[in-house]
Amino acid sequence: MILPLNFSQLAPRERYMLIIGTVTLFFIIGYFMLWEPLITHSKQLEKIVTAQTATLHWMQAASIEIQQLRRQSHSSSAKTPRQSLLSLIDESTRSGILSKTNKRIEPKGEREVRVNFENVSFTELMRWLGKLYNQHQVQISTISIEGQHVPDKVKVRLTLKIEN
Repeated sequence: MILPLNFSQLAPRERYMLIIGTVTLFFIIGYFMLWEPLITHSKQLEKIVTAQTATLHWMQAASIEIQQLRRQSHSSSAKTPRQSLLSLIDESTRSGILSKTNKRIEPKGEREVRVNFENVSFTELMRWLGKLYNQHQVQISTISIEGQHVPDKVKVRLTLKIEN
């Protein structure tokens, strides 16, 4: 039968060993439950900060490059004379995918052009409009689209203008 022992009943050598064991146990528990997770988390945060700092430097360099490209784009577009919107629309519809479609193009002032398509592929029309916007900053002022009985074919009336 095991009897509970009182600390004072232990031999001095046993008390000394029990105290050292208890202190050692507290240090081990303190290390593995407090210190080690704190150090691990600190190292993870350092890695995150390093990665985000590298991303920041890359973004700053990319921002400078974008600003330089914008300045070059504006200076090159200012040097080359702009062709009229009417001739630009006419040329792009004659030479591109929409060359075989039935269309009517007419000016509406100096900065706008009205275009009517009788039977055009909606997909090709959207590609053409995207290309006009990306290459020449031509925007849609007004648009009216009517579906046809054939899939992907529409009747379109639109007004285009040059972005300021």
